[in-house]
Amino acid sequence: MIVVRGCEFPQDRCYHVEYNVWVQRAAKGRVTLGATSFGVALAVEFFAFMPKAVTTKIAPGRAVGLLELSKTVVSVRSPVEGAIVEVNTAAVGKPSMISNDPYGSGWLVRLSTNSDLDADPQLLTGDALISAFEEAMALENFEGWEKS
Repeated sequence: MIVVRGCEFPQDRCYHVEYNVWVQRAAKGRVTLGATSFGVALAVEFFAFMPKAVTTKIAPGRAVGLLELSKTVVSVRSPVEGAIVEVNTAAVGKPSMISNDPYGSGWLVRLSTNSDLDADPQLLTGDALISAFEEAMALENFEGWEKS
């Protein structure tokens, strides 16, 4: 587990700093996508998760759904190309799952994809993710997070 300013980043997945999402290899040709703990800390509370429909084709950088926060709605963008094969209906029904367990039961969607996660320079792991999230946190004036 990597911890940056109180935000946890499990080492078994890749992270996109700008989109504040993680992707993790699932079954062959599939990935699971979710919000990072830093994104959760910035959001504070999720009021709704409105995913796109299963079978929707997603281009890199395009939204897989929307998250409603207290004063805004944000797009959840995918760093990989694919098609939505599963939506976390439990998180749709209870968006607090995203805040409470962003790397477990609070995942958002699963995609079928041919994308090579290891070849994408925007998907970070290890030391690269530490420095990138440190920079992103500094830009947000984010001093740290103590999960309640």
